[in-house]
Amino acid sequence: MAVELGTVAPVGFENFASPRWASLMRSLGCTTAQVYRNRDGNDASHSGVVTIGQIREYLDLAQLPCDSLHAFYGNDLDISVPNDQARQVAVEVMQDEGRLALALGGPIVVVHCSGIFPENLTPEEHRVRRSCLRQSIDELGRFGQANGVRYAFENLPPYHAIGSDVAELAEILREVDSPAAGMCFDIAHANLAGNPVEAIAQAGERIIYTHVCDNLGRVDDHLLPFTGRIDFQAAADALREVRYDGVLMIETFCDVDELAKLVDQGIGEKISQFLARVRG
Repeated sequence: MAVELGTVAPVGFENFASPRWASLMRSLGCTTAQVYRNRDGNDASHSGVVTIGQIREYLDLAQLPCDSLHAFYGNDLDISVPNDQARQVAVEVMQDEGRLALALGGPIVVVHCSGIFPENLTPEEHRVRRSCLRQSIDELGRFGQANGVRYAFENLPPYHAIGSDVAELAEILREVDSPAAGMCFDIAHANLAGNPVEAIAQAGERIIYTHVCDNLGRVDDHLLPFTGRIDFQAAADALREVRYDGVLMIETFCDVDELAKLVDQGIGEKISQFLARVRG
């Protein structure tokens, strides 16, 4: 498939990601969307959880097809937790997320490898976490292969229990070796954990999806590309080198007026050049 630009599609948030916002993302060249739902509730116009009807309504207004779903996440949905009952609950939720992704027409589910756990793990705790993560990836890979959905396990910032080490995550994915389990490579997270260009090389052929946004190297700012400190030209070269051929999903949550300002200032040309450089 040809490399294309995508955008996050945040559904269920008050006064955010309006049709105007989606229109601006389309003006940057985005042709597809990853659904991201508000897990903590819904906006003032709805009650209860975000429904599939509401998601479809948003995508219709945005005039964008769904390519994937960002799964719910949190410390209560930790697929590496060293408690088999809790781990299994998390795996079952991810299976349900896979069914939802298929219903939306975007058969990729992005999954966090762990919850937030800023304290350093002991070597033994890390070994157990790694084993639990591998087991969950194996189970979800088998479920995905049987049901036609692919799971993209996301590299995370360093304050998570496991998942920030791209080389380790890629090694686990190669051990499992499932056609339904790959990596969602988050350039910004890799920048917080080290060198994103080196990380792309480490992940290699296991990358099946990407999150593309910028930061200043300290926190996960979710800035539009080329507005922080990441070298996107070098990242583009690295992605081309590993022959990445999926979606470059711009995962920014900037205010609509700020987004409009950046579009007027010509950010789209830089993003277009980034896309062309990845395509080679």
